[in-house]
Amino acid sequence: MRIIKYCAILFVLISFYSCTASETSEQEQFSFILAADWRYTATAEYDSPIYFRGALDAIEKVGKGAFMISPGDVEPVKDSREMIAEVLGQEYPWYPIMGNHELEHAPTMDYLRELNKGGMILPYIVNKGPVGCEETTFSFDYGNAHFVVLNQYYDGVSDVGTDGDVVDALYTWLENDLKSTQKTHIFVSGHEPIISIPDMDNGRHRHIGDSLDKYPRKSFRFHQLLLEHNVVAYLHGHTHSTSYSNINGLWQVDCGHARGTESEFPEKVMGDINNWATSTQNIDLPIEAVLRTFYEKRSYELKKVMYYMNMTDGVSYKKLPDEKGFEILQEFYKQALSLGTETAEYFKTYYDNWSVNRSTFMNFKVYDDHIAVDIYRNTLQDPAHYEITQSFQL
Repeated sequence: MRIIKYCAILFVLISFYSCTASETSEQEQFSFILAADWRYTATAEYDSPIYFRGALDAIEKVGKGAFMISPGDVEPVKDSREMIAEVLGQEYPWYPIMGNHELEHAPTMDYLRELNKGGMILPYIVNKGPVGCEETTFSFDYGNAHFVVLNQYYDGVSDVGTDGDVVDALYTWLENDLKSTQKTHIFVSGHEPIISIPDMDNGRHRHIGDSLDKYPRKSFRFHQLLLEHNVVAYLHGHTHSTSYSNINGLWQVDCGHARGTESEFPEKVMGDINNWATSTQNIDLPIEAVLRTFYEKRSYELKKVMYYMNMTDGVSYKKLPDEKGFEILQEFYKQALSLGTETAEYFKTYYDNWSVNRSTFMNFKVYDDHIAVDIYRNTLQDPAHYEITQSFQL
């Protein structure tokens, strides 16, 4: 009887510890958010749920995790930091990464450099970057994971010296950093992909051949180094196209863009013109004057819409002269107005020539033995609404 009793007790103890171990292996250690390429501007127009604020509101609802990593093109960084603090909290850690648009914005560069020194030191930093890039390249530890942030525009001397590359000095620093960590999971992040992958929903494909693959030998060397040190995934932005792919054994995760409405589109332009025309300050003005001030407010995005509706003379919207862009806007408004409720076919040319990528953020849930990722995307019809469209494991 005593033997049976002891066996029963032993069985209970084994069962308890087995259950506890199983529960621990399934217990989430922490989570973090990956989002980028929103290029937020602190104006009344962009302080709207259809833009970046909508993505932040959704992140707050689903769970903001321990911190957010943003692989570039989030300038002006100061404006973005203030909006993130307003929605997700003043103490919420945010790690912005150098992108090509930060490269072009001097105030953002000054702000990025200050994040790693003075009174705004980022938390959890364990290793600062090489000489000339100490503030914009670094690594940090959190929980059972090690994170590396790379400035791919560092040329070995200046932190704004190249067009997206992993030069020798950056490679050597990264190699030494990876050798020094003992963490279970390692993530490396930078703005540009090793190779561009099409968007997972509509197949739109951007930055082919002008990402890290512009320098194929260095890109290959970088890829092999991440494999050698068992990096879980390389995280990036730049393309505005969301994807996850396994490149010869290495996971590459592209978080797309989180700007809400990616660009203007015909229905929105018409609605905004009508709102602008009927506002108090414009109600008595002739339509040409109204259109002129409307165009001056956002000529770049409007030229993009007009280009994809007209494919004007084969000239890129980036090179389309402002006056020509304004003439096309006038014609667009005149024709759309004359069609009344039958504008759908006229607007269809835009959707035939331009694929709008949905706004996206990712929620990484880090466990002891794996990482689960939920992809949240919005819709063009309701850009403020985000939902899980796909989940995968690393």
